[in-house]
Amino acid sequence: MIQAEQKNMVEVNGLSVVYRQGKQEVPALRDVSFAISRGSTCALIGPSGCGKSTLLYVLSGLLESYSGRVLVDGAPVAPLRRETALILQDYGLLPWKKVYDNVGLGLEIRGVTGKERSTRIERVLTEVGLWEMRDRYPSQLSGGQRQRIGIARAMALDPDLLLMDEPFSSLDALTRENLQRQLLDIWKRKRMTVVLVTHSIEEAVFLGQKIIVLSGHPGRVLSIVENPRMGEAGYHKTSAFHALTTELREKLVP
Repeated sequence: MIQAEQKNMVEVNGLSVVYRQGKQEVPALRDVSFAISRGSTCALIGPSGCGKSTLLYVLSGLLESYSGRVLVDGAPVAPLRRETALILQDYGLLPWKKVYDNVGLGLEIRGVTGKERSTRIERVLTEVGLWEMRDRYPSQLSGGQRQRIGIARAMALDPDLLLMDEPFSSLDALTRENLQRQLLDIWKRKRMTVVLVTHSIEEAVFLGQKIIVLSGHPGRVLSIVENPRMGEAGYHKTSAFHALTTELREKLVP
């Protein structure tokens, strides 16, 4: 049992990705290697265009053209892995479907129907505080509420790996902080593995037990920083938190 708990959820070795633009090859990632423990959180930071989102797409199985070795839960990463959920920054909600049906969309695609489907939808909407808005359309919700619907839809799948591509980037500061705390609370309850792409150094330190710093284009691993105090009450108010944000900023802007 102890060995299973310590097993890595994600292992990446020598990952390189090259895109083709006409006859030209454009490298996006070069020789990237790291591991993420099961049930932990990891934040990916780096300058724009360094391949952070590309890396997330590889882990999700959406991008299959790469070289190197990528394992999820001990097996080669595969498309449509049922226990992997991906949250994008544009929410990905269908405007013609009500909140309830948007949350249940992933379950419907995976063939979960009947009482199990309705039970999961009610559970996750209650967890994110939006059960009373289940009959509204996305256009009737604020940006923060729409992002909570995106989180609820992902959590309805009961994932063991949650991938998030700058999910809070378009939100105002107060809403962003509230959703960061809500995500942290969900992680503490569920203990799924979380990989978060962000441009915010403060967000990376608040939510990442491990922080991977990528270089500019093409993305390479500049540094892997451990953040063992992540999740502690009041950590974001401490000198240690601010010292780590300064350290990471210096790595990104030498």
